[in-house]
Amino acid sequence: MRHLSPTVPPRNGLSPARGLTLIELMIGLAITATLALAAAPYFGDYIANSRLREAGHALFSQTLLAQSEALKRNGLVRVEVTGSDVSLRDISGGGSGTLIRQVALPASVAASADASFVFASDGRLQPMAPVAVQLVLSGTACSAERRCPGLRVDAGGAIRLCGDFSSACP
Repeated sequence: MRHLSPTVPPRNGLSPARGLTLIELMIGLAITATLALAAAPYFGDYIANSRLREAGHALFSQTLLAQSEALKRNGLVRVEVTGSDVSLRDISGGGSGTLIRQVALPASVAASADASFVFASDGRLQPMAPVAVQLVLSGTACSAERRCPGLRVDAGGAIRLCGDFSSACP
């Protein structure tokens, strides 16, 4: 029995074909397009939840910064959440205070209602009453698919970011 090694050319003198045929390429593109169309509705929810999560983390970090600035300055620092802006102001000197920092939340994300709260020099809220701020995406309602985060600040100064404001935040 005779064995052919891979280096022996084929009998007809032609080398074996390599690559893809046009039909194979078109079938692959059709499968890819079908999968992309099936996944498209979920991309919208993913992008919306990413924006909400990013806004929640921005609000959380600005609130932590306000608390640490109140401790560092040994004074009063107010956090103002108006629409899609978060402002920190040193109000120890009275009046409207000195702007420490202002941050815009991601596009089309805003607080459901304007909120303002003050950290005292000991890191606690003044007056000692808990605060809750919910973030929403404009034009859509919060649901199981759209998880709107919420910020909770306890009277004692504990700050929590809830992944879904509609559920209980521990």
